[in-house]
Amino acid sequence: MHDAGWGWWLIMSIGMVAFWAIVVYGIVLLVRGGQRPAEPAAPSPPSPESPKEILRRRLASGEISVQQYRELTDALSEDGPKGSPESRSLAA
Repeated sequence: MHDAGWGWWLIMSIGMVAFWAIVVYGIVLLVRGGQRPAEPAAPSPPSPESPKEILRRRLASGEISVQQYRELTDALSEDGPKGSPESRSLAA
């Protein structure tokens, strides 16, 4: 062996372990298909506000008065405001 000492034996042993580690790593990558770990899901967008929630928010922020709030909630209700011309025309 041309007078190769223990140092070459050690280097060749480490080289062989490294070679087989790379081969096994390559096989694992091929089997997995190069998949990456899943990233955390993006937060879902906030749900749209209902018309009544919008009115409550506008009342709380002072954009509309209590009287306007009541008129608008009556207009949004299914039956309409009690005694309003619209409800009377629907009843007729």
